[in-house]
Amino acid sequence: MNFKLLQAPAVSLSQPATPIAAVGKEAPIAKPPIPKPPLPSEATNIQGGGAHIAAPNSEKEAALEKSAKAKDAAAASTKAATPQPTGAKAPSAPPTDRPLVLYAYSETPNARTNLIFFLAHGLHQSADFVFVMNGESSATALIPNKSNIRIVQRENDCYDLGAHAEVLTKDDFYKSYQRYILMNASIRGPFLPAWATGCWSDMYLGKITDKVKLVGMTGNCQPIFHVQSMIWATDRTGIELLLHPPADPKLPADKQEVGINSCFHTWDTAVHAEVYATQIILSAGYEASVMMSAFHAKKTFVQECDKGGNGDALWNGKYYGTNVHPYETVFMKSNRDIDPILMTRLTEWTDGGGYSSYDHC
Repeated sequence: MNFKLLQAPAVSLSQPATPIAAVGKEAPIAKPPIPKPPLPSEATNIQGGGAHIAAPNSEKEAALEKSAKAKDAAAASTKAATPQPTGAKAPSAPPTDRPLVLYAYSETPNARTNLIFFLAHGLHQSADFVFVMNGESSATALIPNKSNIRIVQRENDCYDLGAHAEVLTKDDFYKSYQRYILMNASIRGPFLPAWATGCWSDMYLGKITDKVKLVGMTGNCQPIFHVQSMIWATDRTGIELLLHPPADPKLPADKQEVGINSCFHTWDTAVHAEVYATQIILSAGYEASVMMSAFHAKKTFVQECDKGGNGDALWNGKYYGTNVHPYETVFMKSNRDIDPILMTRLTEWTDGGGYSSYDHC
């Protein structure tokens, strides 16, 4: 499948899969009809499928554009730009230590609200951001035009994990980096208390160690323990395991795990990839971790989670009788009607306080 790597905002076409800072000669974008498969059930954390384009919230978007311009000017004077690799393939120079953040987006009213919030509060100059736009959307015009931000425009297929893998593997793009965050627009954040001083991406990537190679927001015990895929943090070791899992000598070729490196055309295959990605990490002798507090209450959570009858905590009242709080996990699942009053208040307070990751990252 082909995709287009764009300088934000998405108004022109450049070399596909060139590392972030290498932008080639540009040409107008063609807009052919794009097939849109039906939306998956919201019982999964994986995004995909088409939906109607929401009418933009002009007041919020105007404020976002004004804020982005001001922050662009401030950030340019204090932060160095991304290193400038050349050529279409991964550079021969050592990969940058700057994290790569992939943000998968498929147009829905909820996703647009989450994108606007993330652009206002989650962007910063200490990482490279690629917004993977699955299907055409006017939301591309909201994304700031900055040296460390790119847009990939692609067909709305493969669900978010397959879309991430396509971008990462095109001309070995992932080899330009050592640390990665893969996330989608089903979550809103970052949400941090007023006294917090750290950077949201460091909070996730800082939990990656020599032993821990996959970190997420929450863990689901059904059908087996897995790190839910609305946000993952990993490093080069972890991403290579997820993209190129080692063969299991006990299984025939058609039963081998593909990891996330496939175009998942059905909801079932996408969910299978999400669930068994964690097992690939564990089977390689590494560990996985999540931010939710319950996971850290005992060291045997992974081994015992099935026995407690704990399934997907990301439903209203299903987190041991309560709900996961975004101050535990930095982000909050926003498309399942989990504590809507809390979601509304935290959104209002973060917007009102003018929180910016540029001040903390």
